[in-house]
Amino acid sequence: TWSKDFAGWLFRTQTLTLYKSPSFSLTSRPTETERDFRVRLQQAAREARDQQAEKLRQKYAPKLAALGERKRRAEQAKEREAAQAKQSQIQAAISVGATILGAFLGRKAVSASTIGKATTAVRGAGRAIQASNEVSAAEENVAAIDRQLAALEGQFSEETESMLSVFDPLLEALDTVALKPTKSNITVRLVALAWVPYWQEGQGRLVSAWQ
Repeated sequence: TWSKDFAGWLFRTQTLTLYKSPSFSLTSRPTETERDFRVRLQQAAREARDQQAEKLRQKYAPKLAALGERKRRAEQAKEREAAQAKQSQIQAAISVGATILGAFLGRKAVSASTIGKATTAVRGAGRAIQASNEVSAAEENVAAIDRQLAALEGQFSEETESMLSVFDPLLEALDTVALKPTKSNITVRLVALAWVPYWQEGQGRLVSAWQ
């Protein structure tokens, strides 16, 4: 009779309250405090954050690698164009200088040969200017790739910070779940009568007699 009464009292009056994390779909254990549960959530958050960070790195790695390779080729092209431009400028300067010197020192100030050399020198100067423009274009190409890299890295950092702000168990508002026992799930293992002796003082106050 006492066992049935005790089971009925549990069914009517007792409730088990647990904590639940909406972000991780985890529920606290029956004997777990809120603090211990949040500590466990921190571990789950670290694991989830590492997985998301790895996915994010895999997402951006090909793009960053492609832009890095484009920048490497653009840097090589810029150096090549710069070397060619320098060589063209030197050749143009030598050709122009030699033509002017020949015109002044030659027997004839103006001749077909002198005009031909002058034309060649002018063409060389034009090639030098064109080479300088190609260097500027190559430098602008490198700068454009740098801007693309900076934008992509900024986007990566922004997504990373946004991801980190989500995984914060200490700030998460936890839900509570109230579980009531069912009669079929209540098992009374032992019911016993315990006698505890007390002394009653003259003023009616009870004092434990087993101490």
